[in-house]
Amino acid sequence: MATKATETATRKQPGRWWRRWMVICLVWAVPVVALGVKEMVSEMLYDSADLKVTLDRWVLSDPQHKLPGSTHCTGTLEAARAAGCPAVIVDANLALRNEAIAEVHTRRVTQVAGFFEAAIFYWVMPCVFILAVGIVLALIRRVLRRPPSTPSAGPPGSVGTAERPR
Repeated sequence: MATKATETATRKQPGRWWRRWMVICLVWAVPVVALGVKEMVSEMLYDSADLKVTLDRWVLSDPQHKLPGSTHCTGTLEAARAAGCPAVIVDANLALRNEAIAEVHTRRVTQVAGFFEAAIFYWVMPCVFILAVGIVLALIRRVLRRPPSTPSAGPPGSVGTAERPR
C-alpha cells in the first residue's frame, strides 16, 4: 500500500520511472560497448598480424624454386619485382595475397556484425526486459490503487443506472 508521501512524490515527479530506466540502460551500455570494442580491437590486431605474416610469406613450388632469380622473392610484391623475382612467381603469389586480403575483409565484416549482435543481446534485450517488467508493475500498481467499484445506491428498482460523479 502506497503511503501518502510516496503518492505526493509520484505526483510531483511524473516520468521518474522513465528517467531511471533510461539511466540504467545508458549505464549498462558502457560495459557492453567497452567489452565489445576491446574484443573487436584484439581480433583486428590478430588479423592484421596474420595478414602481415601471410603477405610476407612466399609460397614457391619445386619448379619455381629452380627458376633463376627465385632467391630474390622476398618482401612485398613491388620489392620482389624490383629485386628481380620472376613474373611467374609474382603472379602466382599475387592470387594468394588477394585471397588473404579478402579473408581479412570477411573477418572484419564478421566482427562488426558480431559486435552489433552482442549489443542487441546484451544491451537492448535486457533494457526491453526491464521496460516490460516496469510496465507490468505499473499496471499492477494502477489496478491495486483504484478502489473496487460498487454499485451506486439509486432509487429502488434502478440498479446501476445512477450516474457516476466526475
